[in-house]
Amino acid sequence: MKLKILGCFGGSTQDMLPATFLFNDEVAFDTGALTHTLPVAEQARVTDVFLTHSHFDHLATLPYLLDNIFSIVMKPVQVRGPAETIASLKDHLFNGVLWPDFSQISNGTTTLVEMTPMAAGATVQAGGLSITAFPMEHTVPCHGYLVQSGQSAVILCGDTSSTRCLEPILPMARNLKAVLLEASFPKGEEKTARLSKHLSTDGFAREVRRIPDDVEVLVTHRKPEFADRIAAEITALGMEQVTIIEQGDEFEF
Repeated sequence: MKLKILGCFGGSTQDMLPATFLFNDEVAFDTGALTHTLPVAEQARVTDVFLTHSHFDHLATLPYLLDNIFSIVMKPVQVRGPAETIASLKDHLFNGVLWPDFSQISNGTTTLVEMTPMAAGATVQAGGLSITAFPMEHTVPCHGYLVQSGQSAVILCGDTSSTRCLEPILPMARNLKAVLLEASFPKGEEKTARLSKHLSTDGFAREVRRIPDDVEVLVTHRKPEFADRIAAEITALGMEQVTIIEQGDEFEF
């Protein structure tokens, strides 16, 4: 299983792009930075997109993806996520006002996209992977995803204030190698983290203790304003299983 970190921040600046995680060059989880980091030919290889939730930093480049590959694709891109996320895409984005409804537009061979709700607990196959959705605790309905190949598993947590929802998922993971977990705010910003249902570095430290010691924890969603402070505070925790990731990183599991 191959993972590319195309974006991993909780905001957008010139050098810090929002969440986009690409597995096996075909399956994307969130699309905050997909078209900013891949040439069009590689964008056209993306067959499936799994959205964690409806906040814009997690879907910002999805409209551009569909526009860019309009004349190339031979079958629709499959977009899945919480029912509320899919409804918000149809009502507020692909509505013919903010952006064309590509589910109704054909390039002569196929329509561009199929948007399908995915319930928590459901499992689908995509790109040679088995993907199971589970709920996270955020201000809007949000999924995390268990991603499994024949040899290993990775868990992507969406935006969240807790990892309690991992408890029923961990036993399902065969040879779990890594958990991607957010740390959005530094110490001193706990009130903001709590109100926005994100994790501060203190909350991150608490939640890591729920994860088995032999599983690598990859830090995501640092807010650009605080990125260096968060990195320094997490490093100071001295947790050997924790890795602070950067966009452009690649992993093999």
